[in-house]
Amino acid sequence: MREHAAGARPGLLAHGSPVRAALLVLLAYAVLGVIAGAVWEVVWTPPGQVIAKHQVFFDSYASLRRVFTGTGWYVIVGGIGSALLALVVAIFARGRELLTLVLVIVGSAIAAVLMLKVGTLMGPADPASIAHHTTGRATVSGQLTVEGKSVLGVKSPYLIWPMASLLVLTLVFFAWPTSHLPLDRRDAHPVDPREADFPRAGHR
Repeated sequence: MREHAAGARPGLLAHGSPVRAALLVLLAYAVLGVIAGAVWEVVWTPPGQVIAKHQVFFDSYASLRRVFTGTGWYVIVGGIGSALLALVVAIFARGRELLTLVLVIVGSAIAAVLMLKVGTLMGPADPASIAHHTTGRATVSGQLTVEGKSVLGVKSPYLIWPMASLLVLTLVFFAWPTSHLPLDRRDAHPVDPREADFPRAGHR
C-alpha cells in the first residue's frame, strides 16, 4: 500500500495534470496580487492631512481631490494585471475551459484581497488612529483605501479582478475554440462529403 501511495503522489503534480495546473494558476494570481499591491502604493499620491485637537483635516483642496485616487489606481492596476494574467492562463490551459473558469474566479478573488492588503500595509497609517494619540498639531499623509458601493458585502472596485479576467477568458474561448474530441479518436484523413461514394438508388 505504501509503494502504491508513493507512486501515486508524483502523478498528481505531473506535467499536464489538473492539480498541477490549478496550483500554478492560483500561485500566479497570488504573486500578481502582491506585485499589484506594491505597484498600487507606488503610483498613488497620498493626500496631505493635518491633525489638530485630535481631529483630522485636509491641508488643501488639492488633497481633498485626491481622496478617491486610491480607488482609481486600484481599478486601473488591478484591471490591467488581471486581464494580462487571464490571457496567459486562457492560452496555456486550452481544453480545460470549466477548470480554468473556476480557477480564474478563485484566483482573481485571492489577488484582489492580496493587492488590498499589501497596498495598505505599505501605505501610510490611519490618520484617525494617529490623531487619537496626538495632542498637538501634526502633518500626516492620508491612508490608502478603496471606496465604493458594497455589493453583497463586497466593495464594487474589488470586482474589477474577476470581471477583467472573465472578460478576457470569454473572448479567448469564443475566438479560439478547442475540440473536445480526443486526439486518438480523430480521423487523420477526413473524407470530403462531396467525394464520398454513396450507393445509388435501386442498387444494393
